[in-house]
Amino acid sequence: METWLKDQLKYLAVFFIPSLAKYPFIEKDSEELERLREKTGSMVHGLCRCDKFDPRIKALGVNWVRRGICLPFDEDGNVTENFLQAKEELREFQAHGIKVLITTPSVGWYMGMGIDPRTPEGEEKSREIARFYSTELQGLANGFCICNEIGIPRFAYPLNLDQAVRFLGIQMEAMAPLKGDIVVGCNSVGPACDQFFKLRPWYPYMDWVGFDMYVGCFFPVLTQMGIFELLAKYLWAFTRKPVMLIEFGYLAGGAPKTKEEKRAILQKYGADSEKQARQNIDAFLEKFNETGRKYVEKCASGDRGKFVFGPDFRNHVYCELPRLTRIRGLPHTPEGQAEFYRRLLPRLEKLPFLGGMFIYTHRDDPKCSICGQSECPVETQWGLCGADGTPKAGYWAVQGLWGE
Repeated sequence: METWLKDQLKYLAVFFIPSLAKYPFIEKDSEELERLREKTGSMVHGLCRCDKFDPRIKALGVNWVRRGICLPFDEDGNVTENFLQAKEELREFQAHGIKVLITTPSVGWYMGMGIDPRTPEGEEKSREIARFYSTELQGLANGFCICNEIGIPRFAYPLNLDQAVRFLGIQMEAMAPLKGDIVVGCNSVGPACDQFFKLRPWYPYMDWVGFDMYVGCFFPVLTQMGIFELLAKYLWAFTRKPVMLIEFGYLAGGAPKTKEEKRAILQKYGADSEKQARQNIDAFLEKFNETGRKYVEKCASGDRGKFVFGPDFRNHVYCELPRLTRIRGLPHTPEGQAEFYRRLLPRLEKLPFLGGMFIYTHRDDPKCSICGQSECPVETQWGLCGADGTPKAGYWAVQGLWGE
């Protein structure tokens, strides 16, 4: 992870700042942008992680949803029941006039099926699957996002970035002659200047470039609303491809913990202080739940104690959002989330090269997917609706903008 962060800083200096500097002097339209708009039909107002149709999605004013899909074949090469079920779910979206952006499986799913994209055989199998998606999902899928955030090491594992980018590229290339009106691209977390630089050979096969951004929700730095616009302008200037905001949102819950509350949490896992927990990290993790423990085992490449109490996992340990982890004036409450959308969505609509945006997400999760705790806000409070489907203030705020 430390090497990855150093590479991000290096590529930022080389590409991000110069791209922003030239943005005011370049055209804000292109033939590719016009073609994207023709295929999407209008500005994309999307919602992430919608596997099944829900009437409340339509009432919200959403015209696209983003969902994942499984690998289509089993180990014997037969089409799986899960894939056939996914096709039925896609038909229901289309029947209600909602278009679908499909996120294809990430590297781990291929490796689990014995398909290693680093080998000639695995590469050809990856192309075969991409071609199958393009033909089999005609009329059901309107777009493909190839993998998800593959520039992050844990999502690319065991591939390095060069191999991961090639994995993206060969799939987009395989889809190109077959995709028809389906729009194809890939996403990053933040600017990912290294990822988009290495993708240049495959630009001809991309209809859009996408980025994900969560401001004021993970770290107490770079918490200004304008970051969304800066990243979008950089991507347009650097790639000259239509830009899509593939994931963004704002937590509707989460607050800092006191020193006493933090100590009580540490004691639950057998430690009186962070120092003691780090010195006995194996014993500490042994008392942690299985989901969180497996996440640490997968992602911590070095000192696990440093990882657990570092920026990637610390908030999960304490089930908190630190005091400065927020956009100024927007508390992590249902109304704060609603105000976030009231302020941001009109600003995004004004970006002339933006093809669309996908809010994360429709419903809250009952448990955090990272640490497995229901009380952890970091992955459980993103929904415009609660886990039971009850609309929050954010739902009505978005409906007031998109529903009209």
